[in-house]
Amino acid sequence: MKFAEIAILLREIVDRCPTLDGSTITLIPQKAMYPLFLGYHINIKANFTKESMSGLRKIVEGHDLVMKIKTDSVVVYENRS
Repeated sequence: MKFAEIAILLREIVDRCPTLDGSTITLIPQKAMYPLFLGYHINIKANFTKESMSGLRKIVEGHDLVMKIKTDSVVVYENRS
C-alpha cells in the first residue's frame, strides 16, 4: 500500500474500531518481505476481541486488502497475485 492509502485506512480504523484504542500500529516496508515491491504493510498489535476483529475485517475487505492473523497481531496488506 502507498502511504496515502494507509492514512485513509488508518483513519477509518480509528473511527470505526474504538475498541482498538491503545493498540500499537507499525508500518513495515514491503521490500523487507518482497524486495521488488514498494509501499507498506500495516502491523496491528492489540488485544483483539470478536467485535474488534469483525470490525477490522469489514474495513480491510472493503478496501480489497488481506489480513494475516497472528497470535498477538494482525498484518494488513495488498494481495499481490
